[in-house]
Amino acid sequence: MTVEYQLTKKKYYETFMQENENQPPVKVLGQAYYEEQQKEWYDLSLVRLAQGEVYFHNQDFESAIFKWENVNGEFKLWAKKNTADAHYELGLSTLAEELYLSIETDSKVLKAEIALKLFSLYTDHNNIERAYEVINELVASQPDYPNVTAIARRFYEEQEDFNSAVELAVDECIRTESLNWFAVLKTYVDKGYTANFIPNYFYQVMIAFYKVDQVYFKQLVSALWKQYKSQPPYLAWIKTINDIFLNIEVGLYDYWQEISTLYQETYTDLMESDHSVKELHEVIPNVLTNWLKITNKSRALFPSAAVLSWNEKFPSTIDTITIENAGRLIFEARNDIDGLEYHYKLCHGIIKWANENGLEVGHTFKWWVDFLLDAHTTHLLITGTNAAASSFVGSITEEKVPQNHETTFVFIHDEEESIQQIADQEIIPMETIDGAEQSPHQALVEVKKPFAFLDKHNCSCIITPSFTEQETREQDAFKYAPLADGLLFVLDAKESLLDEERELLLEIKEHAPNTPVHFVINNMDSLYNQATIERITKEFEASIGADFPQAHVLAYTPHYVSSQHHGDLAQFIKANFYYDPNDVGVEERARRLLFFIQSMLKSLVEKRNQTENHLIESIKWNEDMLVRLNGFLHRVDDLEQEKASSIVSAYHGIKEDISKKLKNKIPRLLKKSSELVKEDSDFSTVHIELNKQMNMRVEEHLQQDVLPKFRISLKDWIATSNEELIASQVDIEEVAESLNKMYNEQKLTLACDFKVLDDWRRDVNRMANRVQLDEENILLRVNPTQLLLKGAGKLFSSILQNQTLLYNQYKKYIESQDYQDITESMLAKFFMQFNLFEKNLEVDIELFFEKPKEVLKETIEETQAHINENQDVLSHMKANPEAYHDPLTLFQLRLRQYELMVKATEEVHYNV
Repeated sequence: MTVEYQLTKKKYYETFMQENENQPPVKVLGQAYYEEQQKEWYDLSLVRLAQGEVYFHNQDFESAIFKWENVNGEFKLWAKKNTADAHYELGLSTLAEELYLSIETDSKVLKAEIALKLFSLYTDHNNIERAYEVINELVASQPDYPNVTAIARRFYEEQEDFNSAVELAVDECIRTESLNWFAVLKTYVDKGYTANFIPNYFYQVMIAFYKVDQVYFKQLVSALWKQYKSQPPYLAWIKTINDIFLNIEVGLYDYWQEISTLYQETYTDLMESDHSVKELHEVIPNVLTNWLKITNKSRALFPSAAVLSWNEKFPSTIDTITIENAGRLIFEARNDIDGLEYHYKLCHGIIKWANENGLEVGHTFKWWVDFLLDAHTTHLLITGTNAAASSFVGSITEEKVPQNHETTFVFIHDEEESIQQIADQEIIPMETIDGAEQSPHQALVEVKKPFAFLDKHNCSCIITPSFTEQETREQDAFKYAPLADGLLFVLDAKESLLDEERELLLEIKEHAPNTPVHFVINNMDSLYNQATIERITKEFEASIGADFPQAHVLAYTPHYVSSQHHGDLAQFIKANFYYDPNDVGVEERARRLLFFIQSMLKSLVEKRNQTENHLIESIKWNEDMLVRLNGFLHRVDDLEQEKASSIVSAYHGIKEDISKKLKNKIPRLLKKSSELVKEDSDFSTVHIELNKQMNMRVEEHLQQDVLPKFRISLKDWIATSNEELIASQVDIEEVAESLNKMYNEQKLTLACDFKVLDDWRRDVNRMANRVQLDEENILLRVNPTQLLLKGAGKLFSSILQNQTLLYNQYKKYIESQDYQDITESMLAKFFMQFNLFEKNLEVDIELFFEKPKEVLKETIEETQAHINENQDVLSHMKANPEAYHDPLTLFQLRLRQYELMVKATEEVHYNV
């Protein structure tokens, strides 16, 4: 037992008990104290240190303190630490802390003990910050000190500070290579406490455990891999694990199967992810290298094909040794991959991506996916001369097939009947197949019914139109041949294979080399003679032998449907087309699905280009339309101003003409009113009567002479205005019609508001029907002359000789006035409503043109919005081409990988 151990446990007193084990420590130490004190030069520090320990263990802390305060020499600092311990036990924490902190020593053990005491003190008083400082410093300086790391781990866990706990576990794993610490770290990973750490943080600890124990290494790698999966640091984790496996040697392949599976899942996830090709370039080559490196050769088909397909797409990104190994292993591995499942997943991944990115995959493609996945049905593609092929299909389906059809029909056995037209844009249910000829281009008609022959022999029939002079690749037989399990070309017994048909069949054979081509000679019953039938069959076989050496010919008699004829046909199909879905046939179906996926990807690439071109064309077309629409709007504005000017001017002219005439007529009427004055008139009141009569004469003239003519003029004005506005409407409609032709729809309906004219007619009838003027003060004014006349009349009217004088004066006055002010006043009253009408004319004409202008403005805004929207989409497409190109590239890469897998499997079967 070392002295330092005795000091830490306060058992130094045991050094005095070696020969007095059976004596009480107090007695032994008292005797030692006495003996030491008898010496000439004595030092009681060691005895006092030991006595203090005994007192402390017996909880006599004050006595212990007294003893320790008097210790000097080499153990003085230990005594001081013990004194602090006693104060701590007495509850004097502040004093204890001061004593602990005042001790300065080079002893690592003493430092550690003081730190542990301070840590306990701080945790007891919930001073967590200071507790962290003490324990972190102690772990950093003396991690080997007994229980330090265990205490730290427990403290971190109590504080739920799992970041510190993980850091401690990682450091201790690397430092101690302890499997116990590995278990702790693995537990933290399993609980997700390590999720906040960057993957590279675990690089050294994984390397350490690879060297210590590879079983634990695999467990840790698997746990971390699953933790980072689908999380933001996933790519960083893949880079980290790649770096590790690139720098270690692996042994038995089976030993690493779990990691190989993780690599496979990772590769699949990355290829189906939203990561750009640029991002994948940084990880995929090493993923493939390591995946192949740790995979058993019997299971290396998938990674080998992945390596080779990636290298084809991105040469020089994978090292030569890996590529050579992949090229060798791909033929040594067994095919344990469900090709149909993988291809189906790829196919639907493409469809989902396309739909999300505005590259809608048509219903036709989706239908073919489900059709090809029916691995238990033999899909026969039937073509030939229309009459013969239709008759042949009709005999086995008992369905009347149009002889000169231009649509592809698919007959499928199903207990529930349904007929539907399948086009890219939509699926339309049909009552019968008679309306199929109205099917759009590239549509097909699916006919599902209980077909006995198809059900019994697990077949479906795809019957395409007969060959035409159009280009081969445009014909349905050419497009569908790679998707079918076999092609049957049907000829009538009285026909021969035309050179054009032979050439088209040869092109189809080259296009779909894995699709067997065989022939049916239909209507053989028309020949009756069996010898003739056999001769024709042999002659036909000989004629096609050079071009179709593997082809067989079936002589068929559809008019006598019998079990024998159907039996011959069934045997013919089974011998030449049928495959076992549980054998290599399913691989052939998977290969056909790959061809279909290839066609779909090609279509999407074309759609992507078409979309960009369509956006460019749409922007250009709409910009042109915007110029035209703005020009049209300006034209309508000009037309409005022109009509407002001419119509208002015409109205104003009529009004001015009448006003001019009235300015001449009214004064004359008023002057002529002098004839109403007589010598015997009562001059005391004559001015009142004259004023009344003068007003009446003017009003009568307006009512009987002016208004009828005014009314006629205004009606003529309305008629002329109507003609002008009709001409404007015609002009607008002509331009709108030309624009609608460009829109190819009735986009613009620009109807002007002719109700305005009805309002004018109503107002003119009202205004020109009758005029009611307030009586004008013509002779009732207060000017000097009138006052004099009226005064004289009242004063001298009773004197006979003055009558003549007054008579002459009144006549002279009436005839001598110019009445301009009176006329102006009367005209103002007369024209008041006509003037108000005139003021509103421009507003009315504006209303007339309002609706066309609104429609044009809305169309202009809509067109501009459409341009802006398309420009934004186009800019995004051009600025982010990888958003479209990268997924398509990855789809093509996966497609190529599956093609290599199928090809390798076929070659292995062929060699066997």
